[in-house]
This record gives sequence, C-alpha cells and structure tokens, in this order.
Amino acid sequence: MCSADSRGQSLQIGAILLFGFLLIGMTTAQASLVPADISRAELDHSQRVADQLVGLETAVFETSVTGRPQPTTLDLGPTYDDRLLFVYPPPRAGTLRTTEPATLHIDNAEAVGDDDAFDTYWNGTTRSYTTRAITYEPAYRELDTAPRYRLEHGVLAARYDADSRIELADNRQPVVDDTDLSVLVVDGEVAAAGVGTEAVVPERVTDSTTVDIEASGDPIRLRLPTELSAETWRETILAGQPTVDSVAVADDVATITLDSSETYDLTLHEIEIGTNTTDPSATYLRNASGDDEWPLPVDVRDRYNDRVDDATTVWVYNDSDYGSPESSFTVPDGTAPAVSGDVCYTLTKGVVDADAPETVESVAGGCA
Repeated sequence: MCSADSRGQSLQIGAILLFGFLLIGMTTAQASLVPADISRAELDHSQRVADQLVGLETAVFETSVTGRPQPTTLDLGPTYDDRLLFVYPPPRAGTLRTTEPATLHIDNAEAVGDDDAFDTYWNGTTRSYTTRAITYEPAYRELDTAPRYRLEHGVLAARYDADSRIELADNRQPVVDDTDLSVLVVDGEVAAAGVGTEAVVPERVTDSTTVDIEASGDPIRLRLPTELSAETWRETILAGQPTVDSVAVADDVATITLDSSETYDLTLHEIEIGTNTTDPSATYLRNASGDDEWPLPVDVRDRYNDRVDDATTVWVYNDSDYGSPESSFTVPDGTAPAVSGDVCYTLTKGVVDADAPETVESVAGGCA
C-alpha cells in the first residue's frame, strides 16, 4: 500500500518531468521556429525594399524629366512578429545614404548650330560637376543572400556578394540614347539608418536646357564616377548604342567616348535630395542677341546652361556705344558674373539706355 508521501513524491517527479519536456520543447522551438520566422520576415522585407528602390529610381527619372518632385518611401529594416513565450532579437538596421562627392567630366564638347551662342562656355574646355550616388545596404540576422544597392547616373544596380552578380532595374534610362545625352547630377546628403520608414523626395532644381554640341578636335568623352564594371556599361547600360565608340573603366571612372561625326543634344539635370544642398549660381555670359524673346543682347547662365533671370547682367562696351556690346565674355571665377577691360556698365532686365547707371567697376576690375 502506497503512502500519501510516496504519492506526493510521484506527482512532484511527474511535474518536474513534464516541465522538463515543456522546457526542451520550447528550447527546440526557440532554436528552430524563431529563426524561421525571422528569415521569412527578412525575405519579405528584402523583396519589398527592392520594389521600393525601383520606385526611387523611377522617381529620380520622372523628376528629372517633368521637374515635379516625386516623394517616395523606403522601409529601412524588417520587423518581426513576436510570438508569445518566445524571445525575438531586435531587427538589424538598414542604411540609406549618399556617397561622398565625386566628379564627373565632359570633355571636348563645343556648342554648334542654333546653340552656338553657348560657345562662351561650351568651347571644348572640360566641364566638371560634383555628384553623388545613392546606396542602400540591408542588415539581416538570418538572410545572407540579400544584395546591396547603388543608384548612380539614373541606373539602379543590385550587387550580390556570393557571386558578384549585378542586376539592373528594367526601367533604367541610359546616359547615352543615340544622340541624346542626359547627364544626371545628384546634390545633397542622406544618412538614415534604422528599421523605420524613410521618406525621400527628389527635387529637380534645373530647367533642363538642351544644348547642341559636337566634338571639338578630339571626340566628346563622358567621364563618370562608377562602381560598375566596363562589361556592365558596355553590355547592359549602353548596349546597342550606335554613337558609343568605346567604354573603359579605370580607377572607378567610366570613360565613354562618342562618335565624332555626330551632333548631340546635351541636357544636364541637377537633382537635390536630403540636406546640405547648393543651388546653381551664375557662371557665364551668353550672347542672346539672336533670342527674340529676350530684351537684352546678353544673358547670365549657370553651369547647367539655364538662364539666371534675377542676376545682374554685366555688359562690356567700346566707347560707351550701347548698340555694340562685346560678343565674347570671360567666365567668372566667383559666384557673380565678372568681366575685365574696356568700359563696364551694370544693366538689369528692363533698364533702357537712358536709364543706364554710371560706369561701375566690375568684380574682376579693370574698368575705366
């Protein structure tokens, strides 16, 4: 006959064994179920953020074409749906940022045809622009096959570490499209890390003025900072472009050499994104005597070839002859137009000869 004490001991031992089995079961589930849940959540996020980055690429392109800001959002990191009784680690933070500034160059381009008035600036001299790429890098606990992304020159590339594959978004826009040259400059800083949603609003700050250019002596070359290979540029981005003579990549610069026999339409777009942006400033004077809609024989242009309507226009005259302004102008070193030599007058839009101010000294000096 069992005593009450022995029966109590049996119940205690059974409870301990049951708790042990439960603990083993929860430990096993924690070791298998939780990582599986995390892996699914990270895979869902990886697919979602890939679509959002294509949306960002499209927003940058549409903004450059239409001039209308295209707001987009990006989910920086995944979220985990915690299960009762199980412990989930916090998700790791994804990172969206702009790269350090790099310089792109346009060599040997000279304005021609109806746009030859732009040859005060586009005269074969190398023109340089500072730009950035936009990158996104995920950070996952379980998923180890997710790519890193880079948006450069309007092209979104996904790089996989395992085999260094490059995937390009289908709706990319080529830098060279036959004789159309579309050069995109990105200005501003973005630095966001976390798992929340980040808003990104690309904004075009240029008028997308197009200038006809041709080779000045040597062929026109575009030298673009890049992390993509020459093969990717040749066989994917610029595949089938008849006006591209050659593409080479060295020291993280893609050099695109164009057919010298062609005339090209060059359009420069500046897109601002994030903070610490700088608006284009007055850069050179253009002979506007052939522009019927403009009341002055010269106008002020920025380095994107857009007219700066609110800038003071500096004219150079010989013997105070208002009817004969000098046809050539020097590019200023500072942020305001400046010329030197002869007699200088400062005139603004809408001012007639009778209202012209007295002789003034130009920023560069040398006025009599």
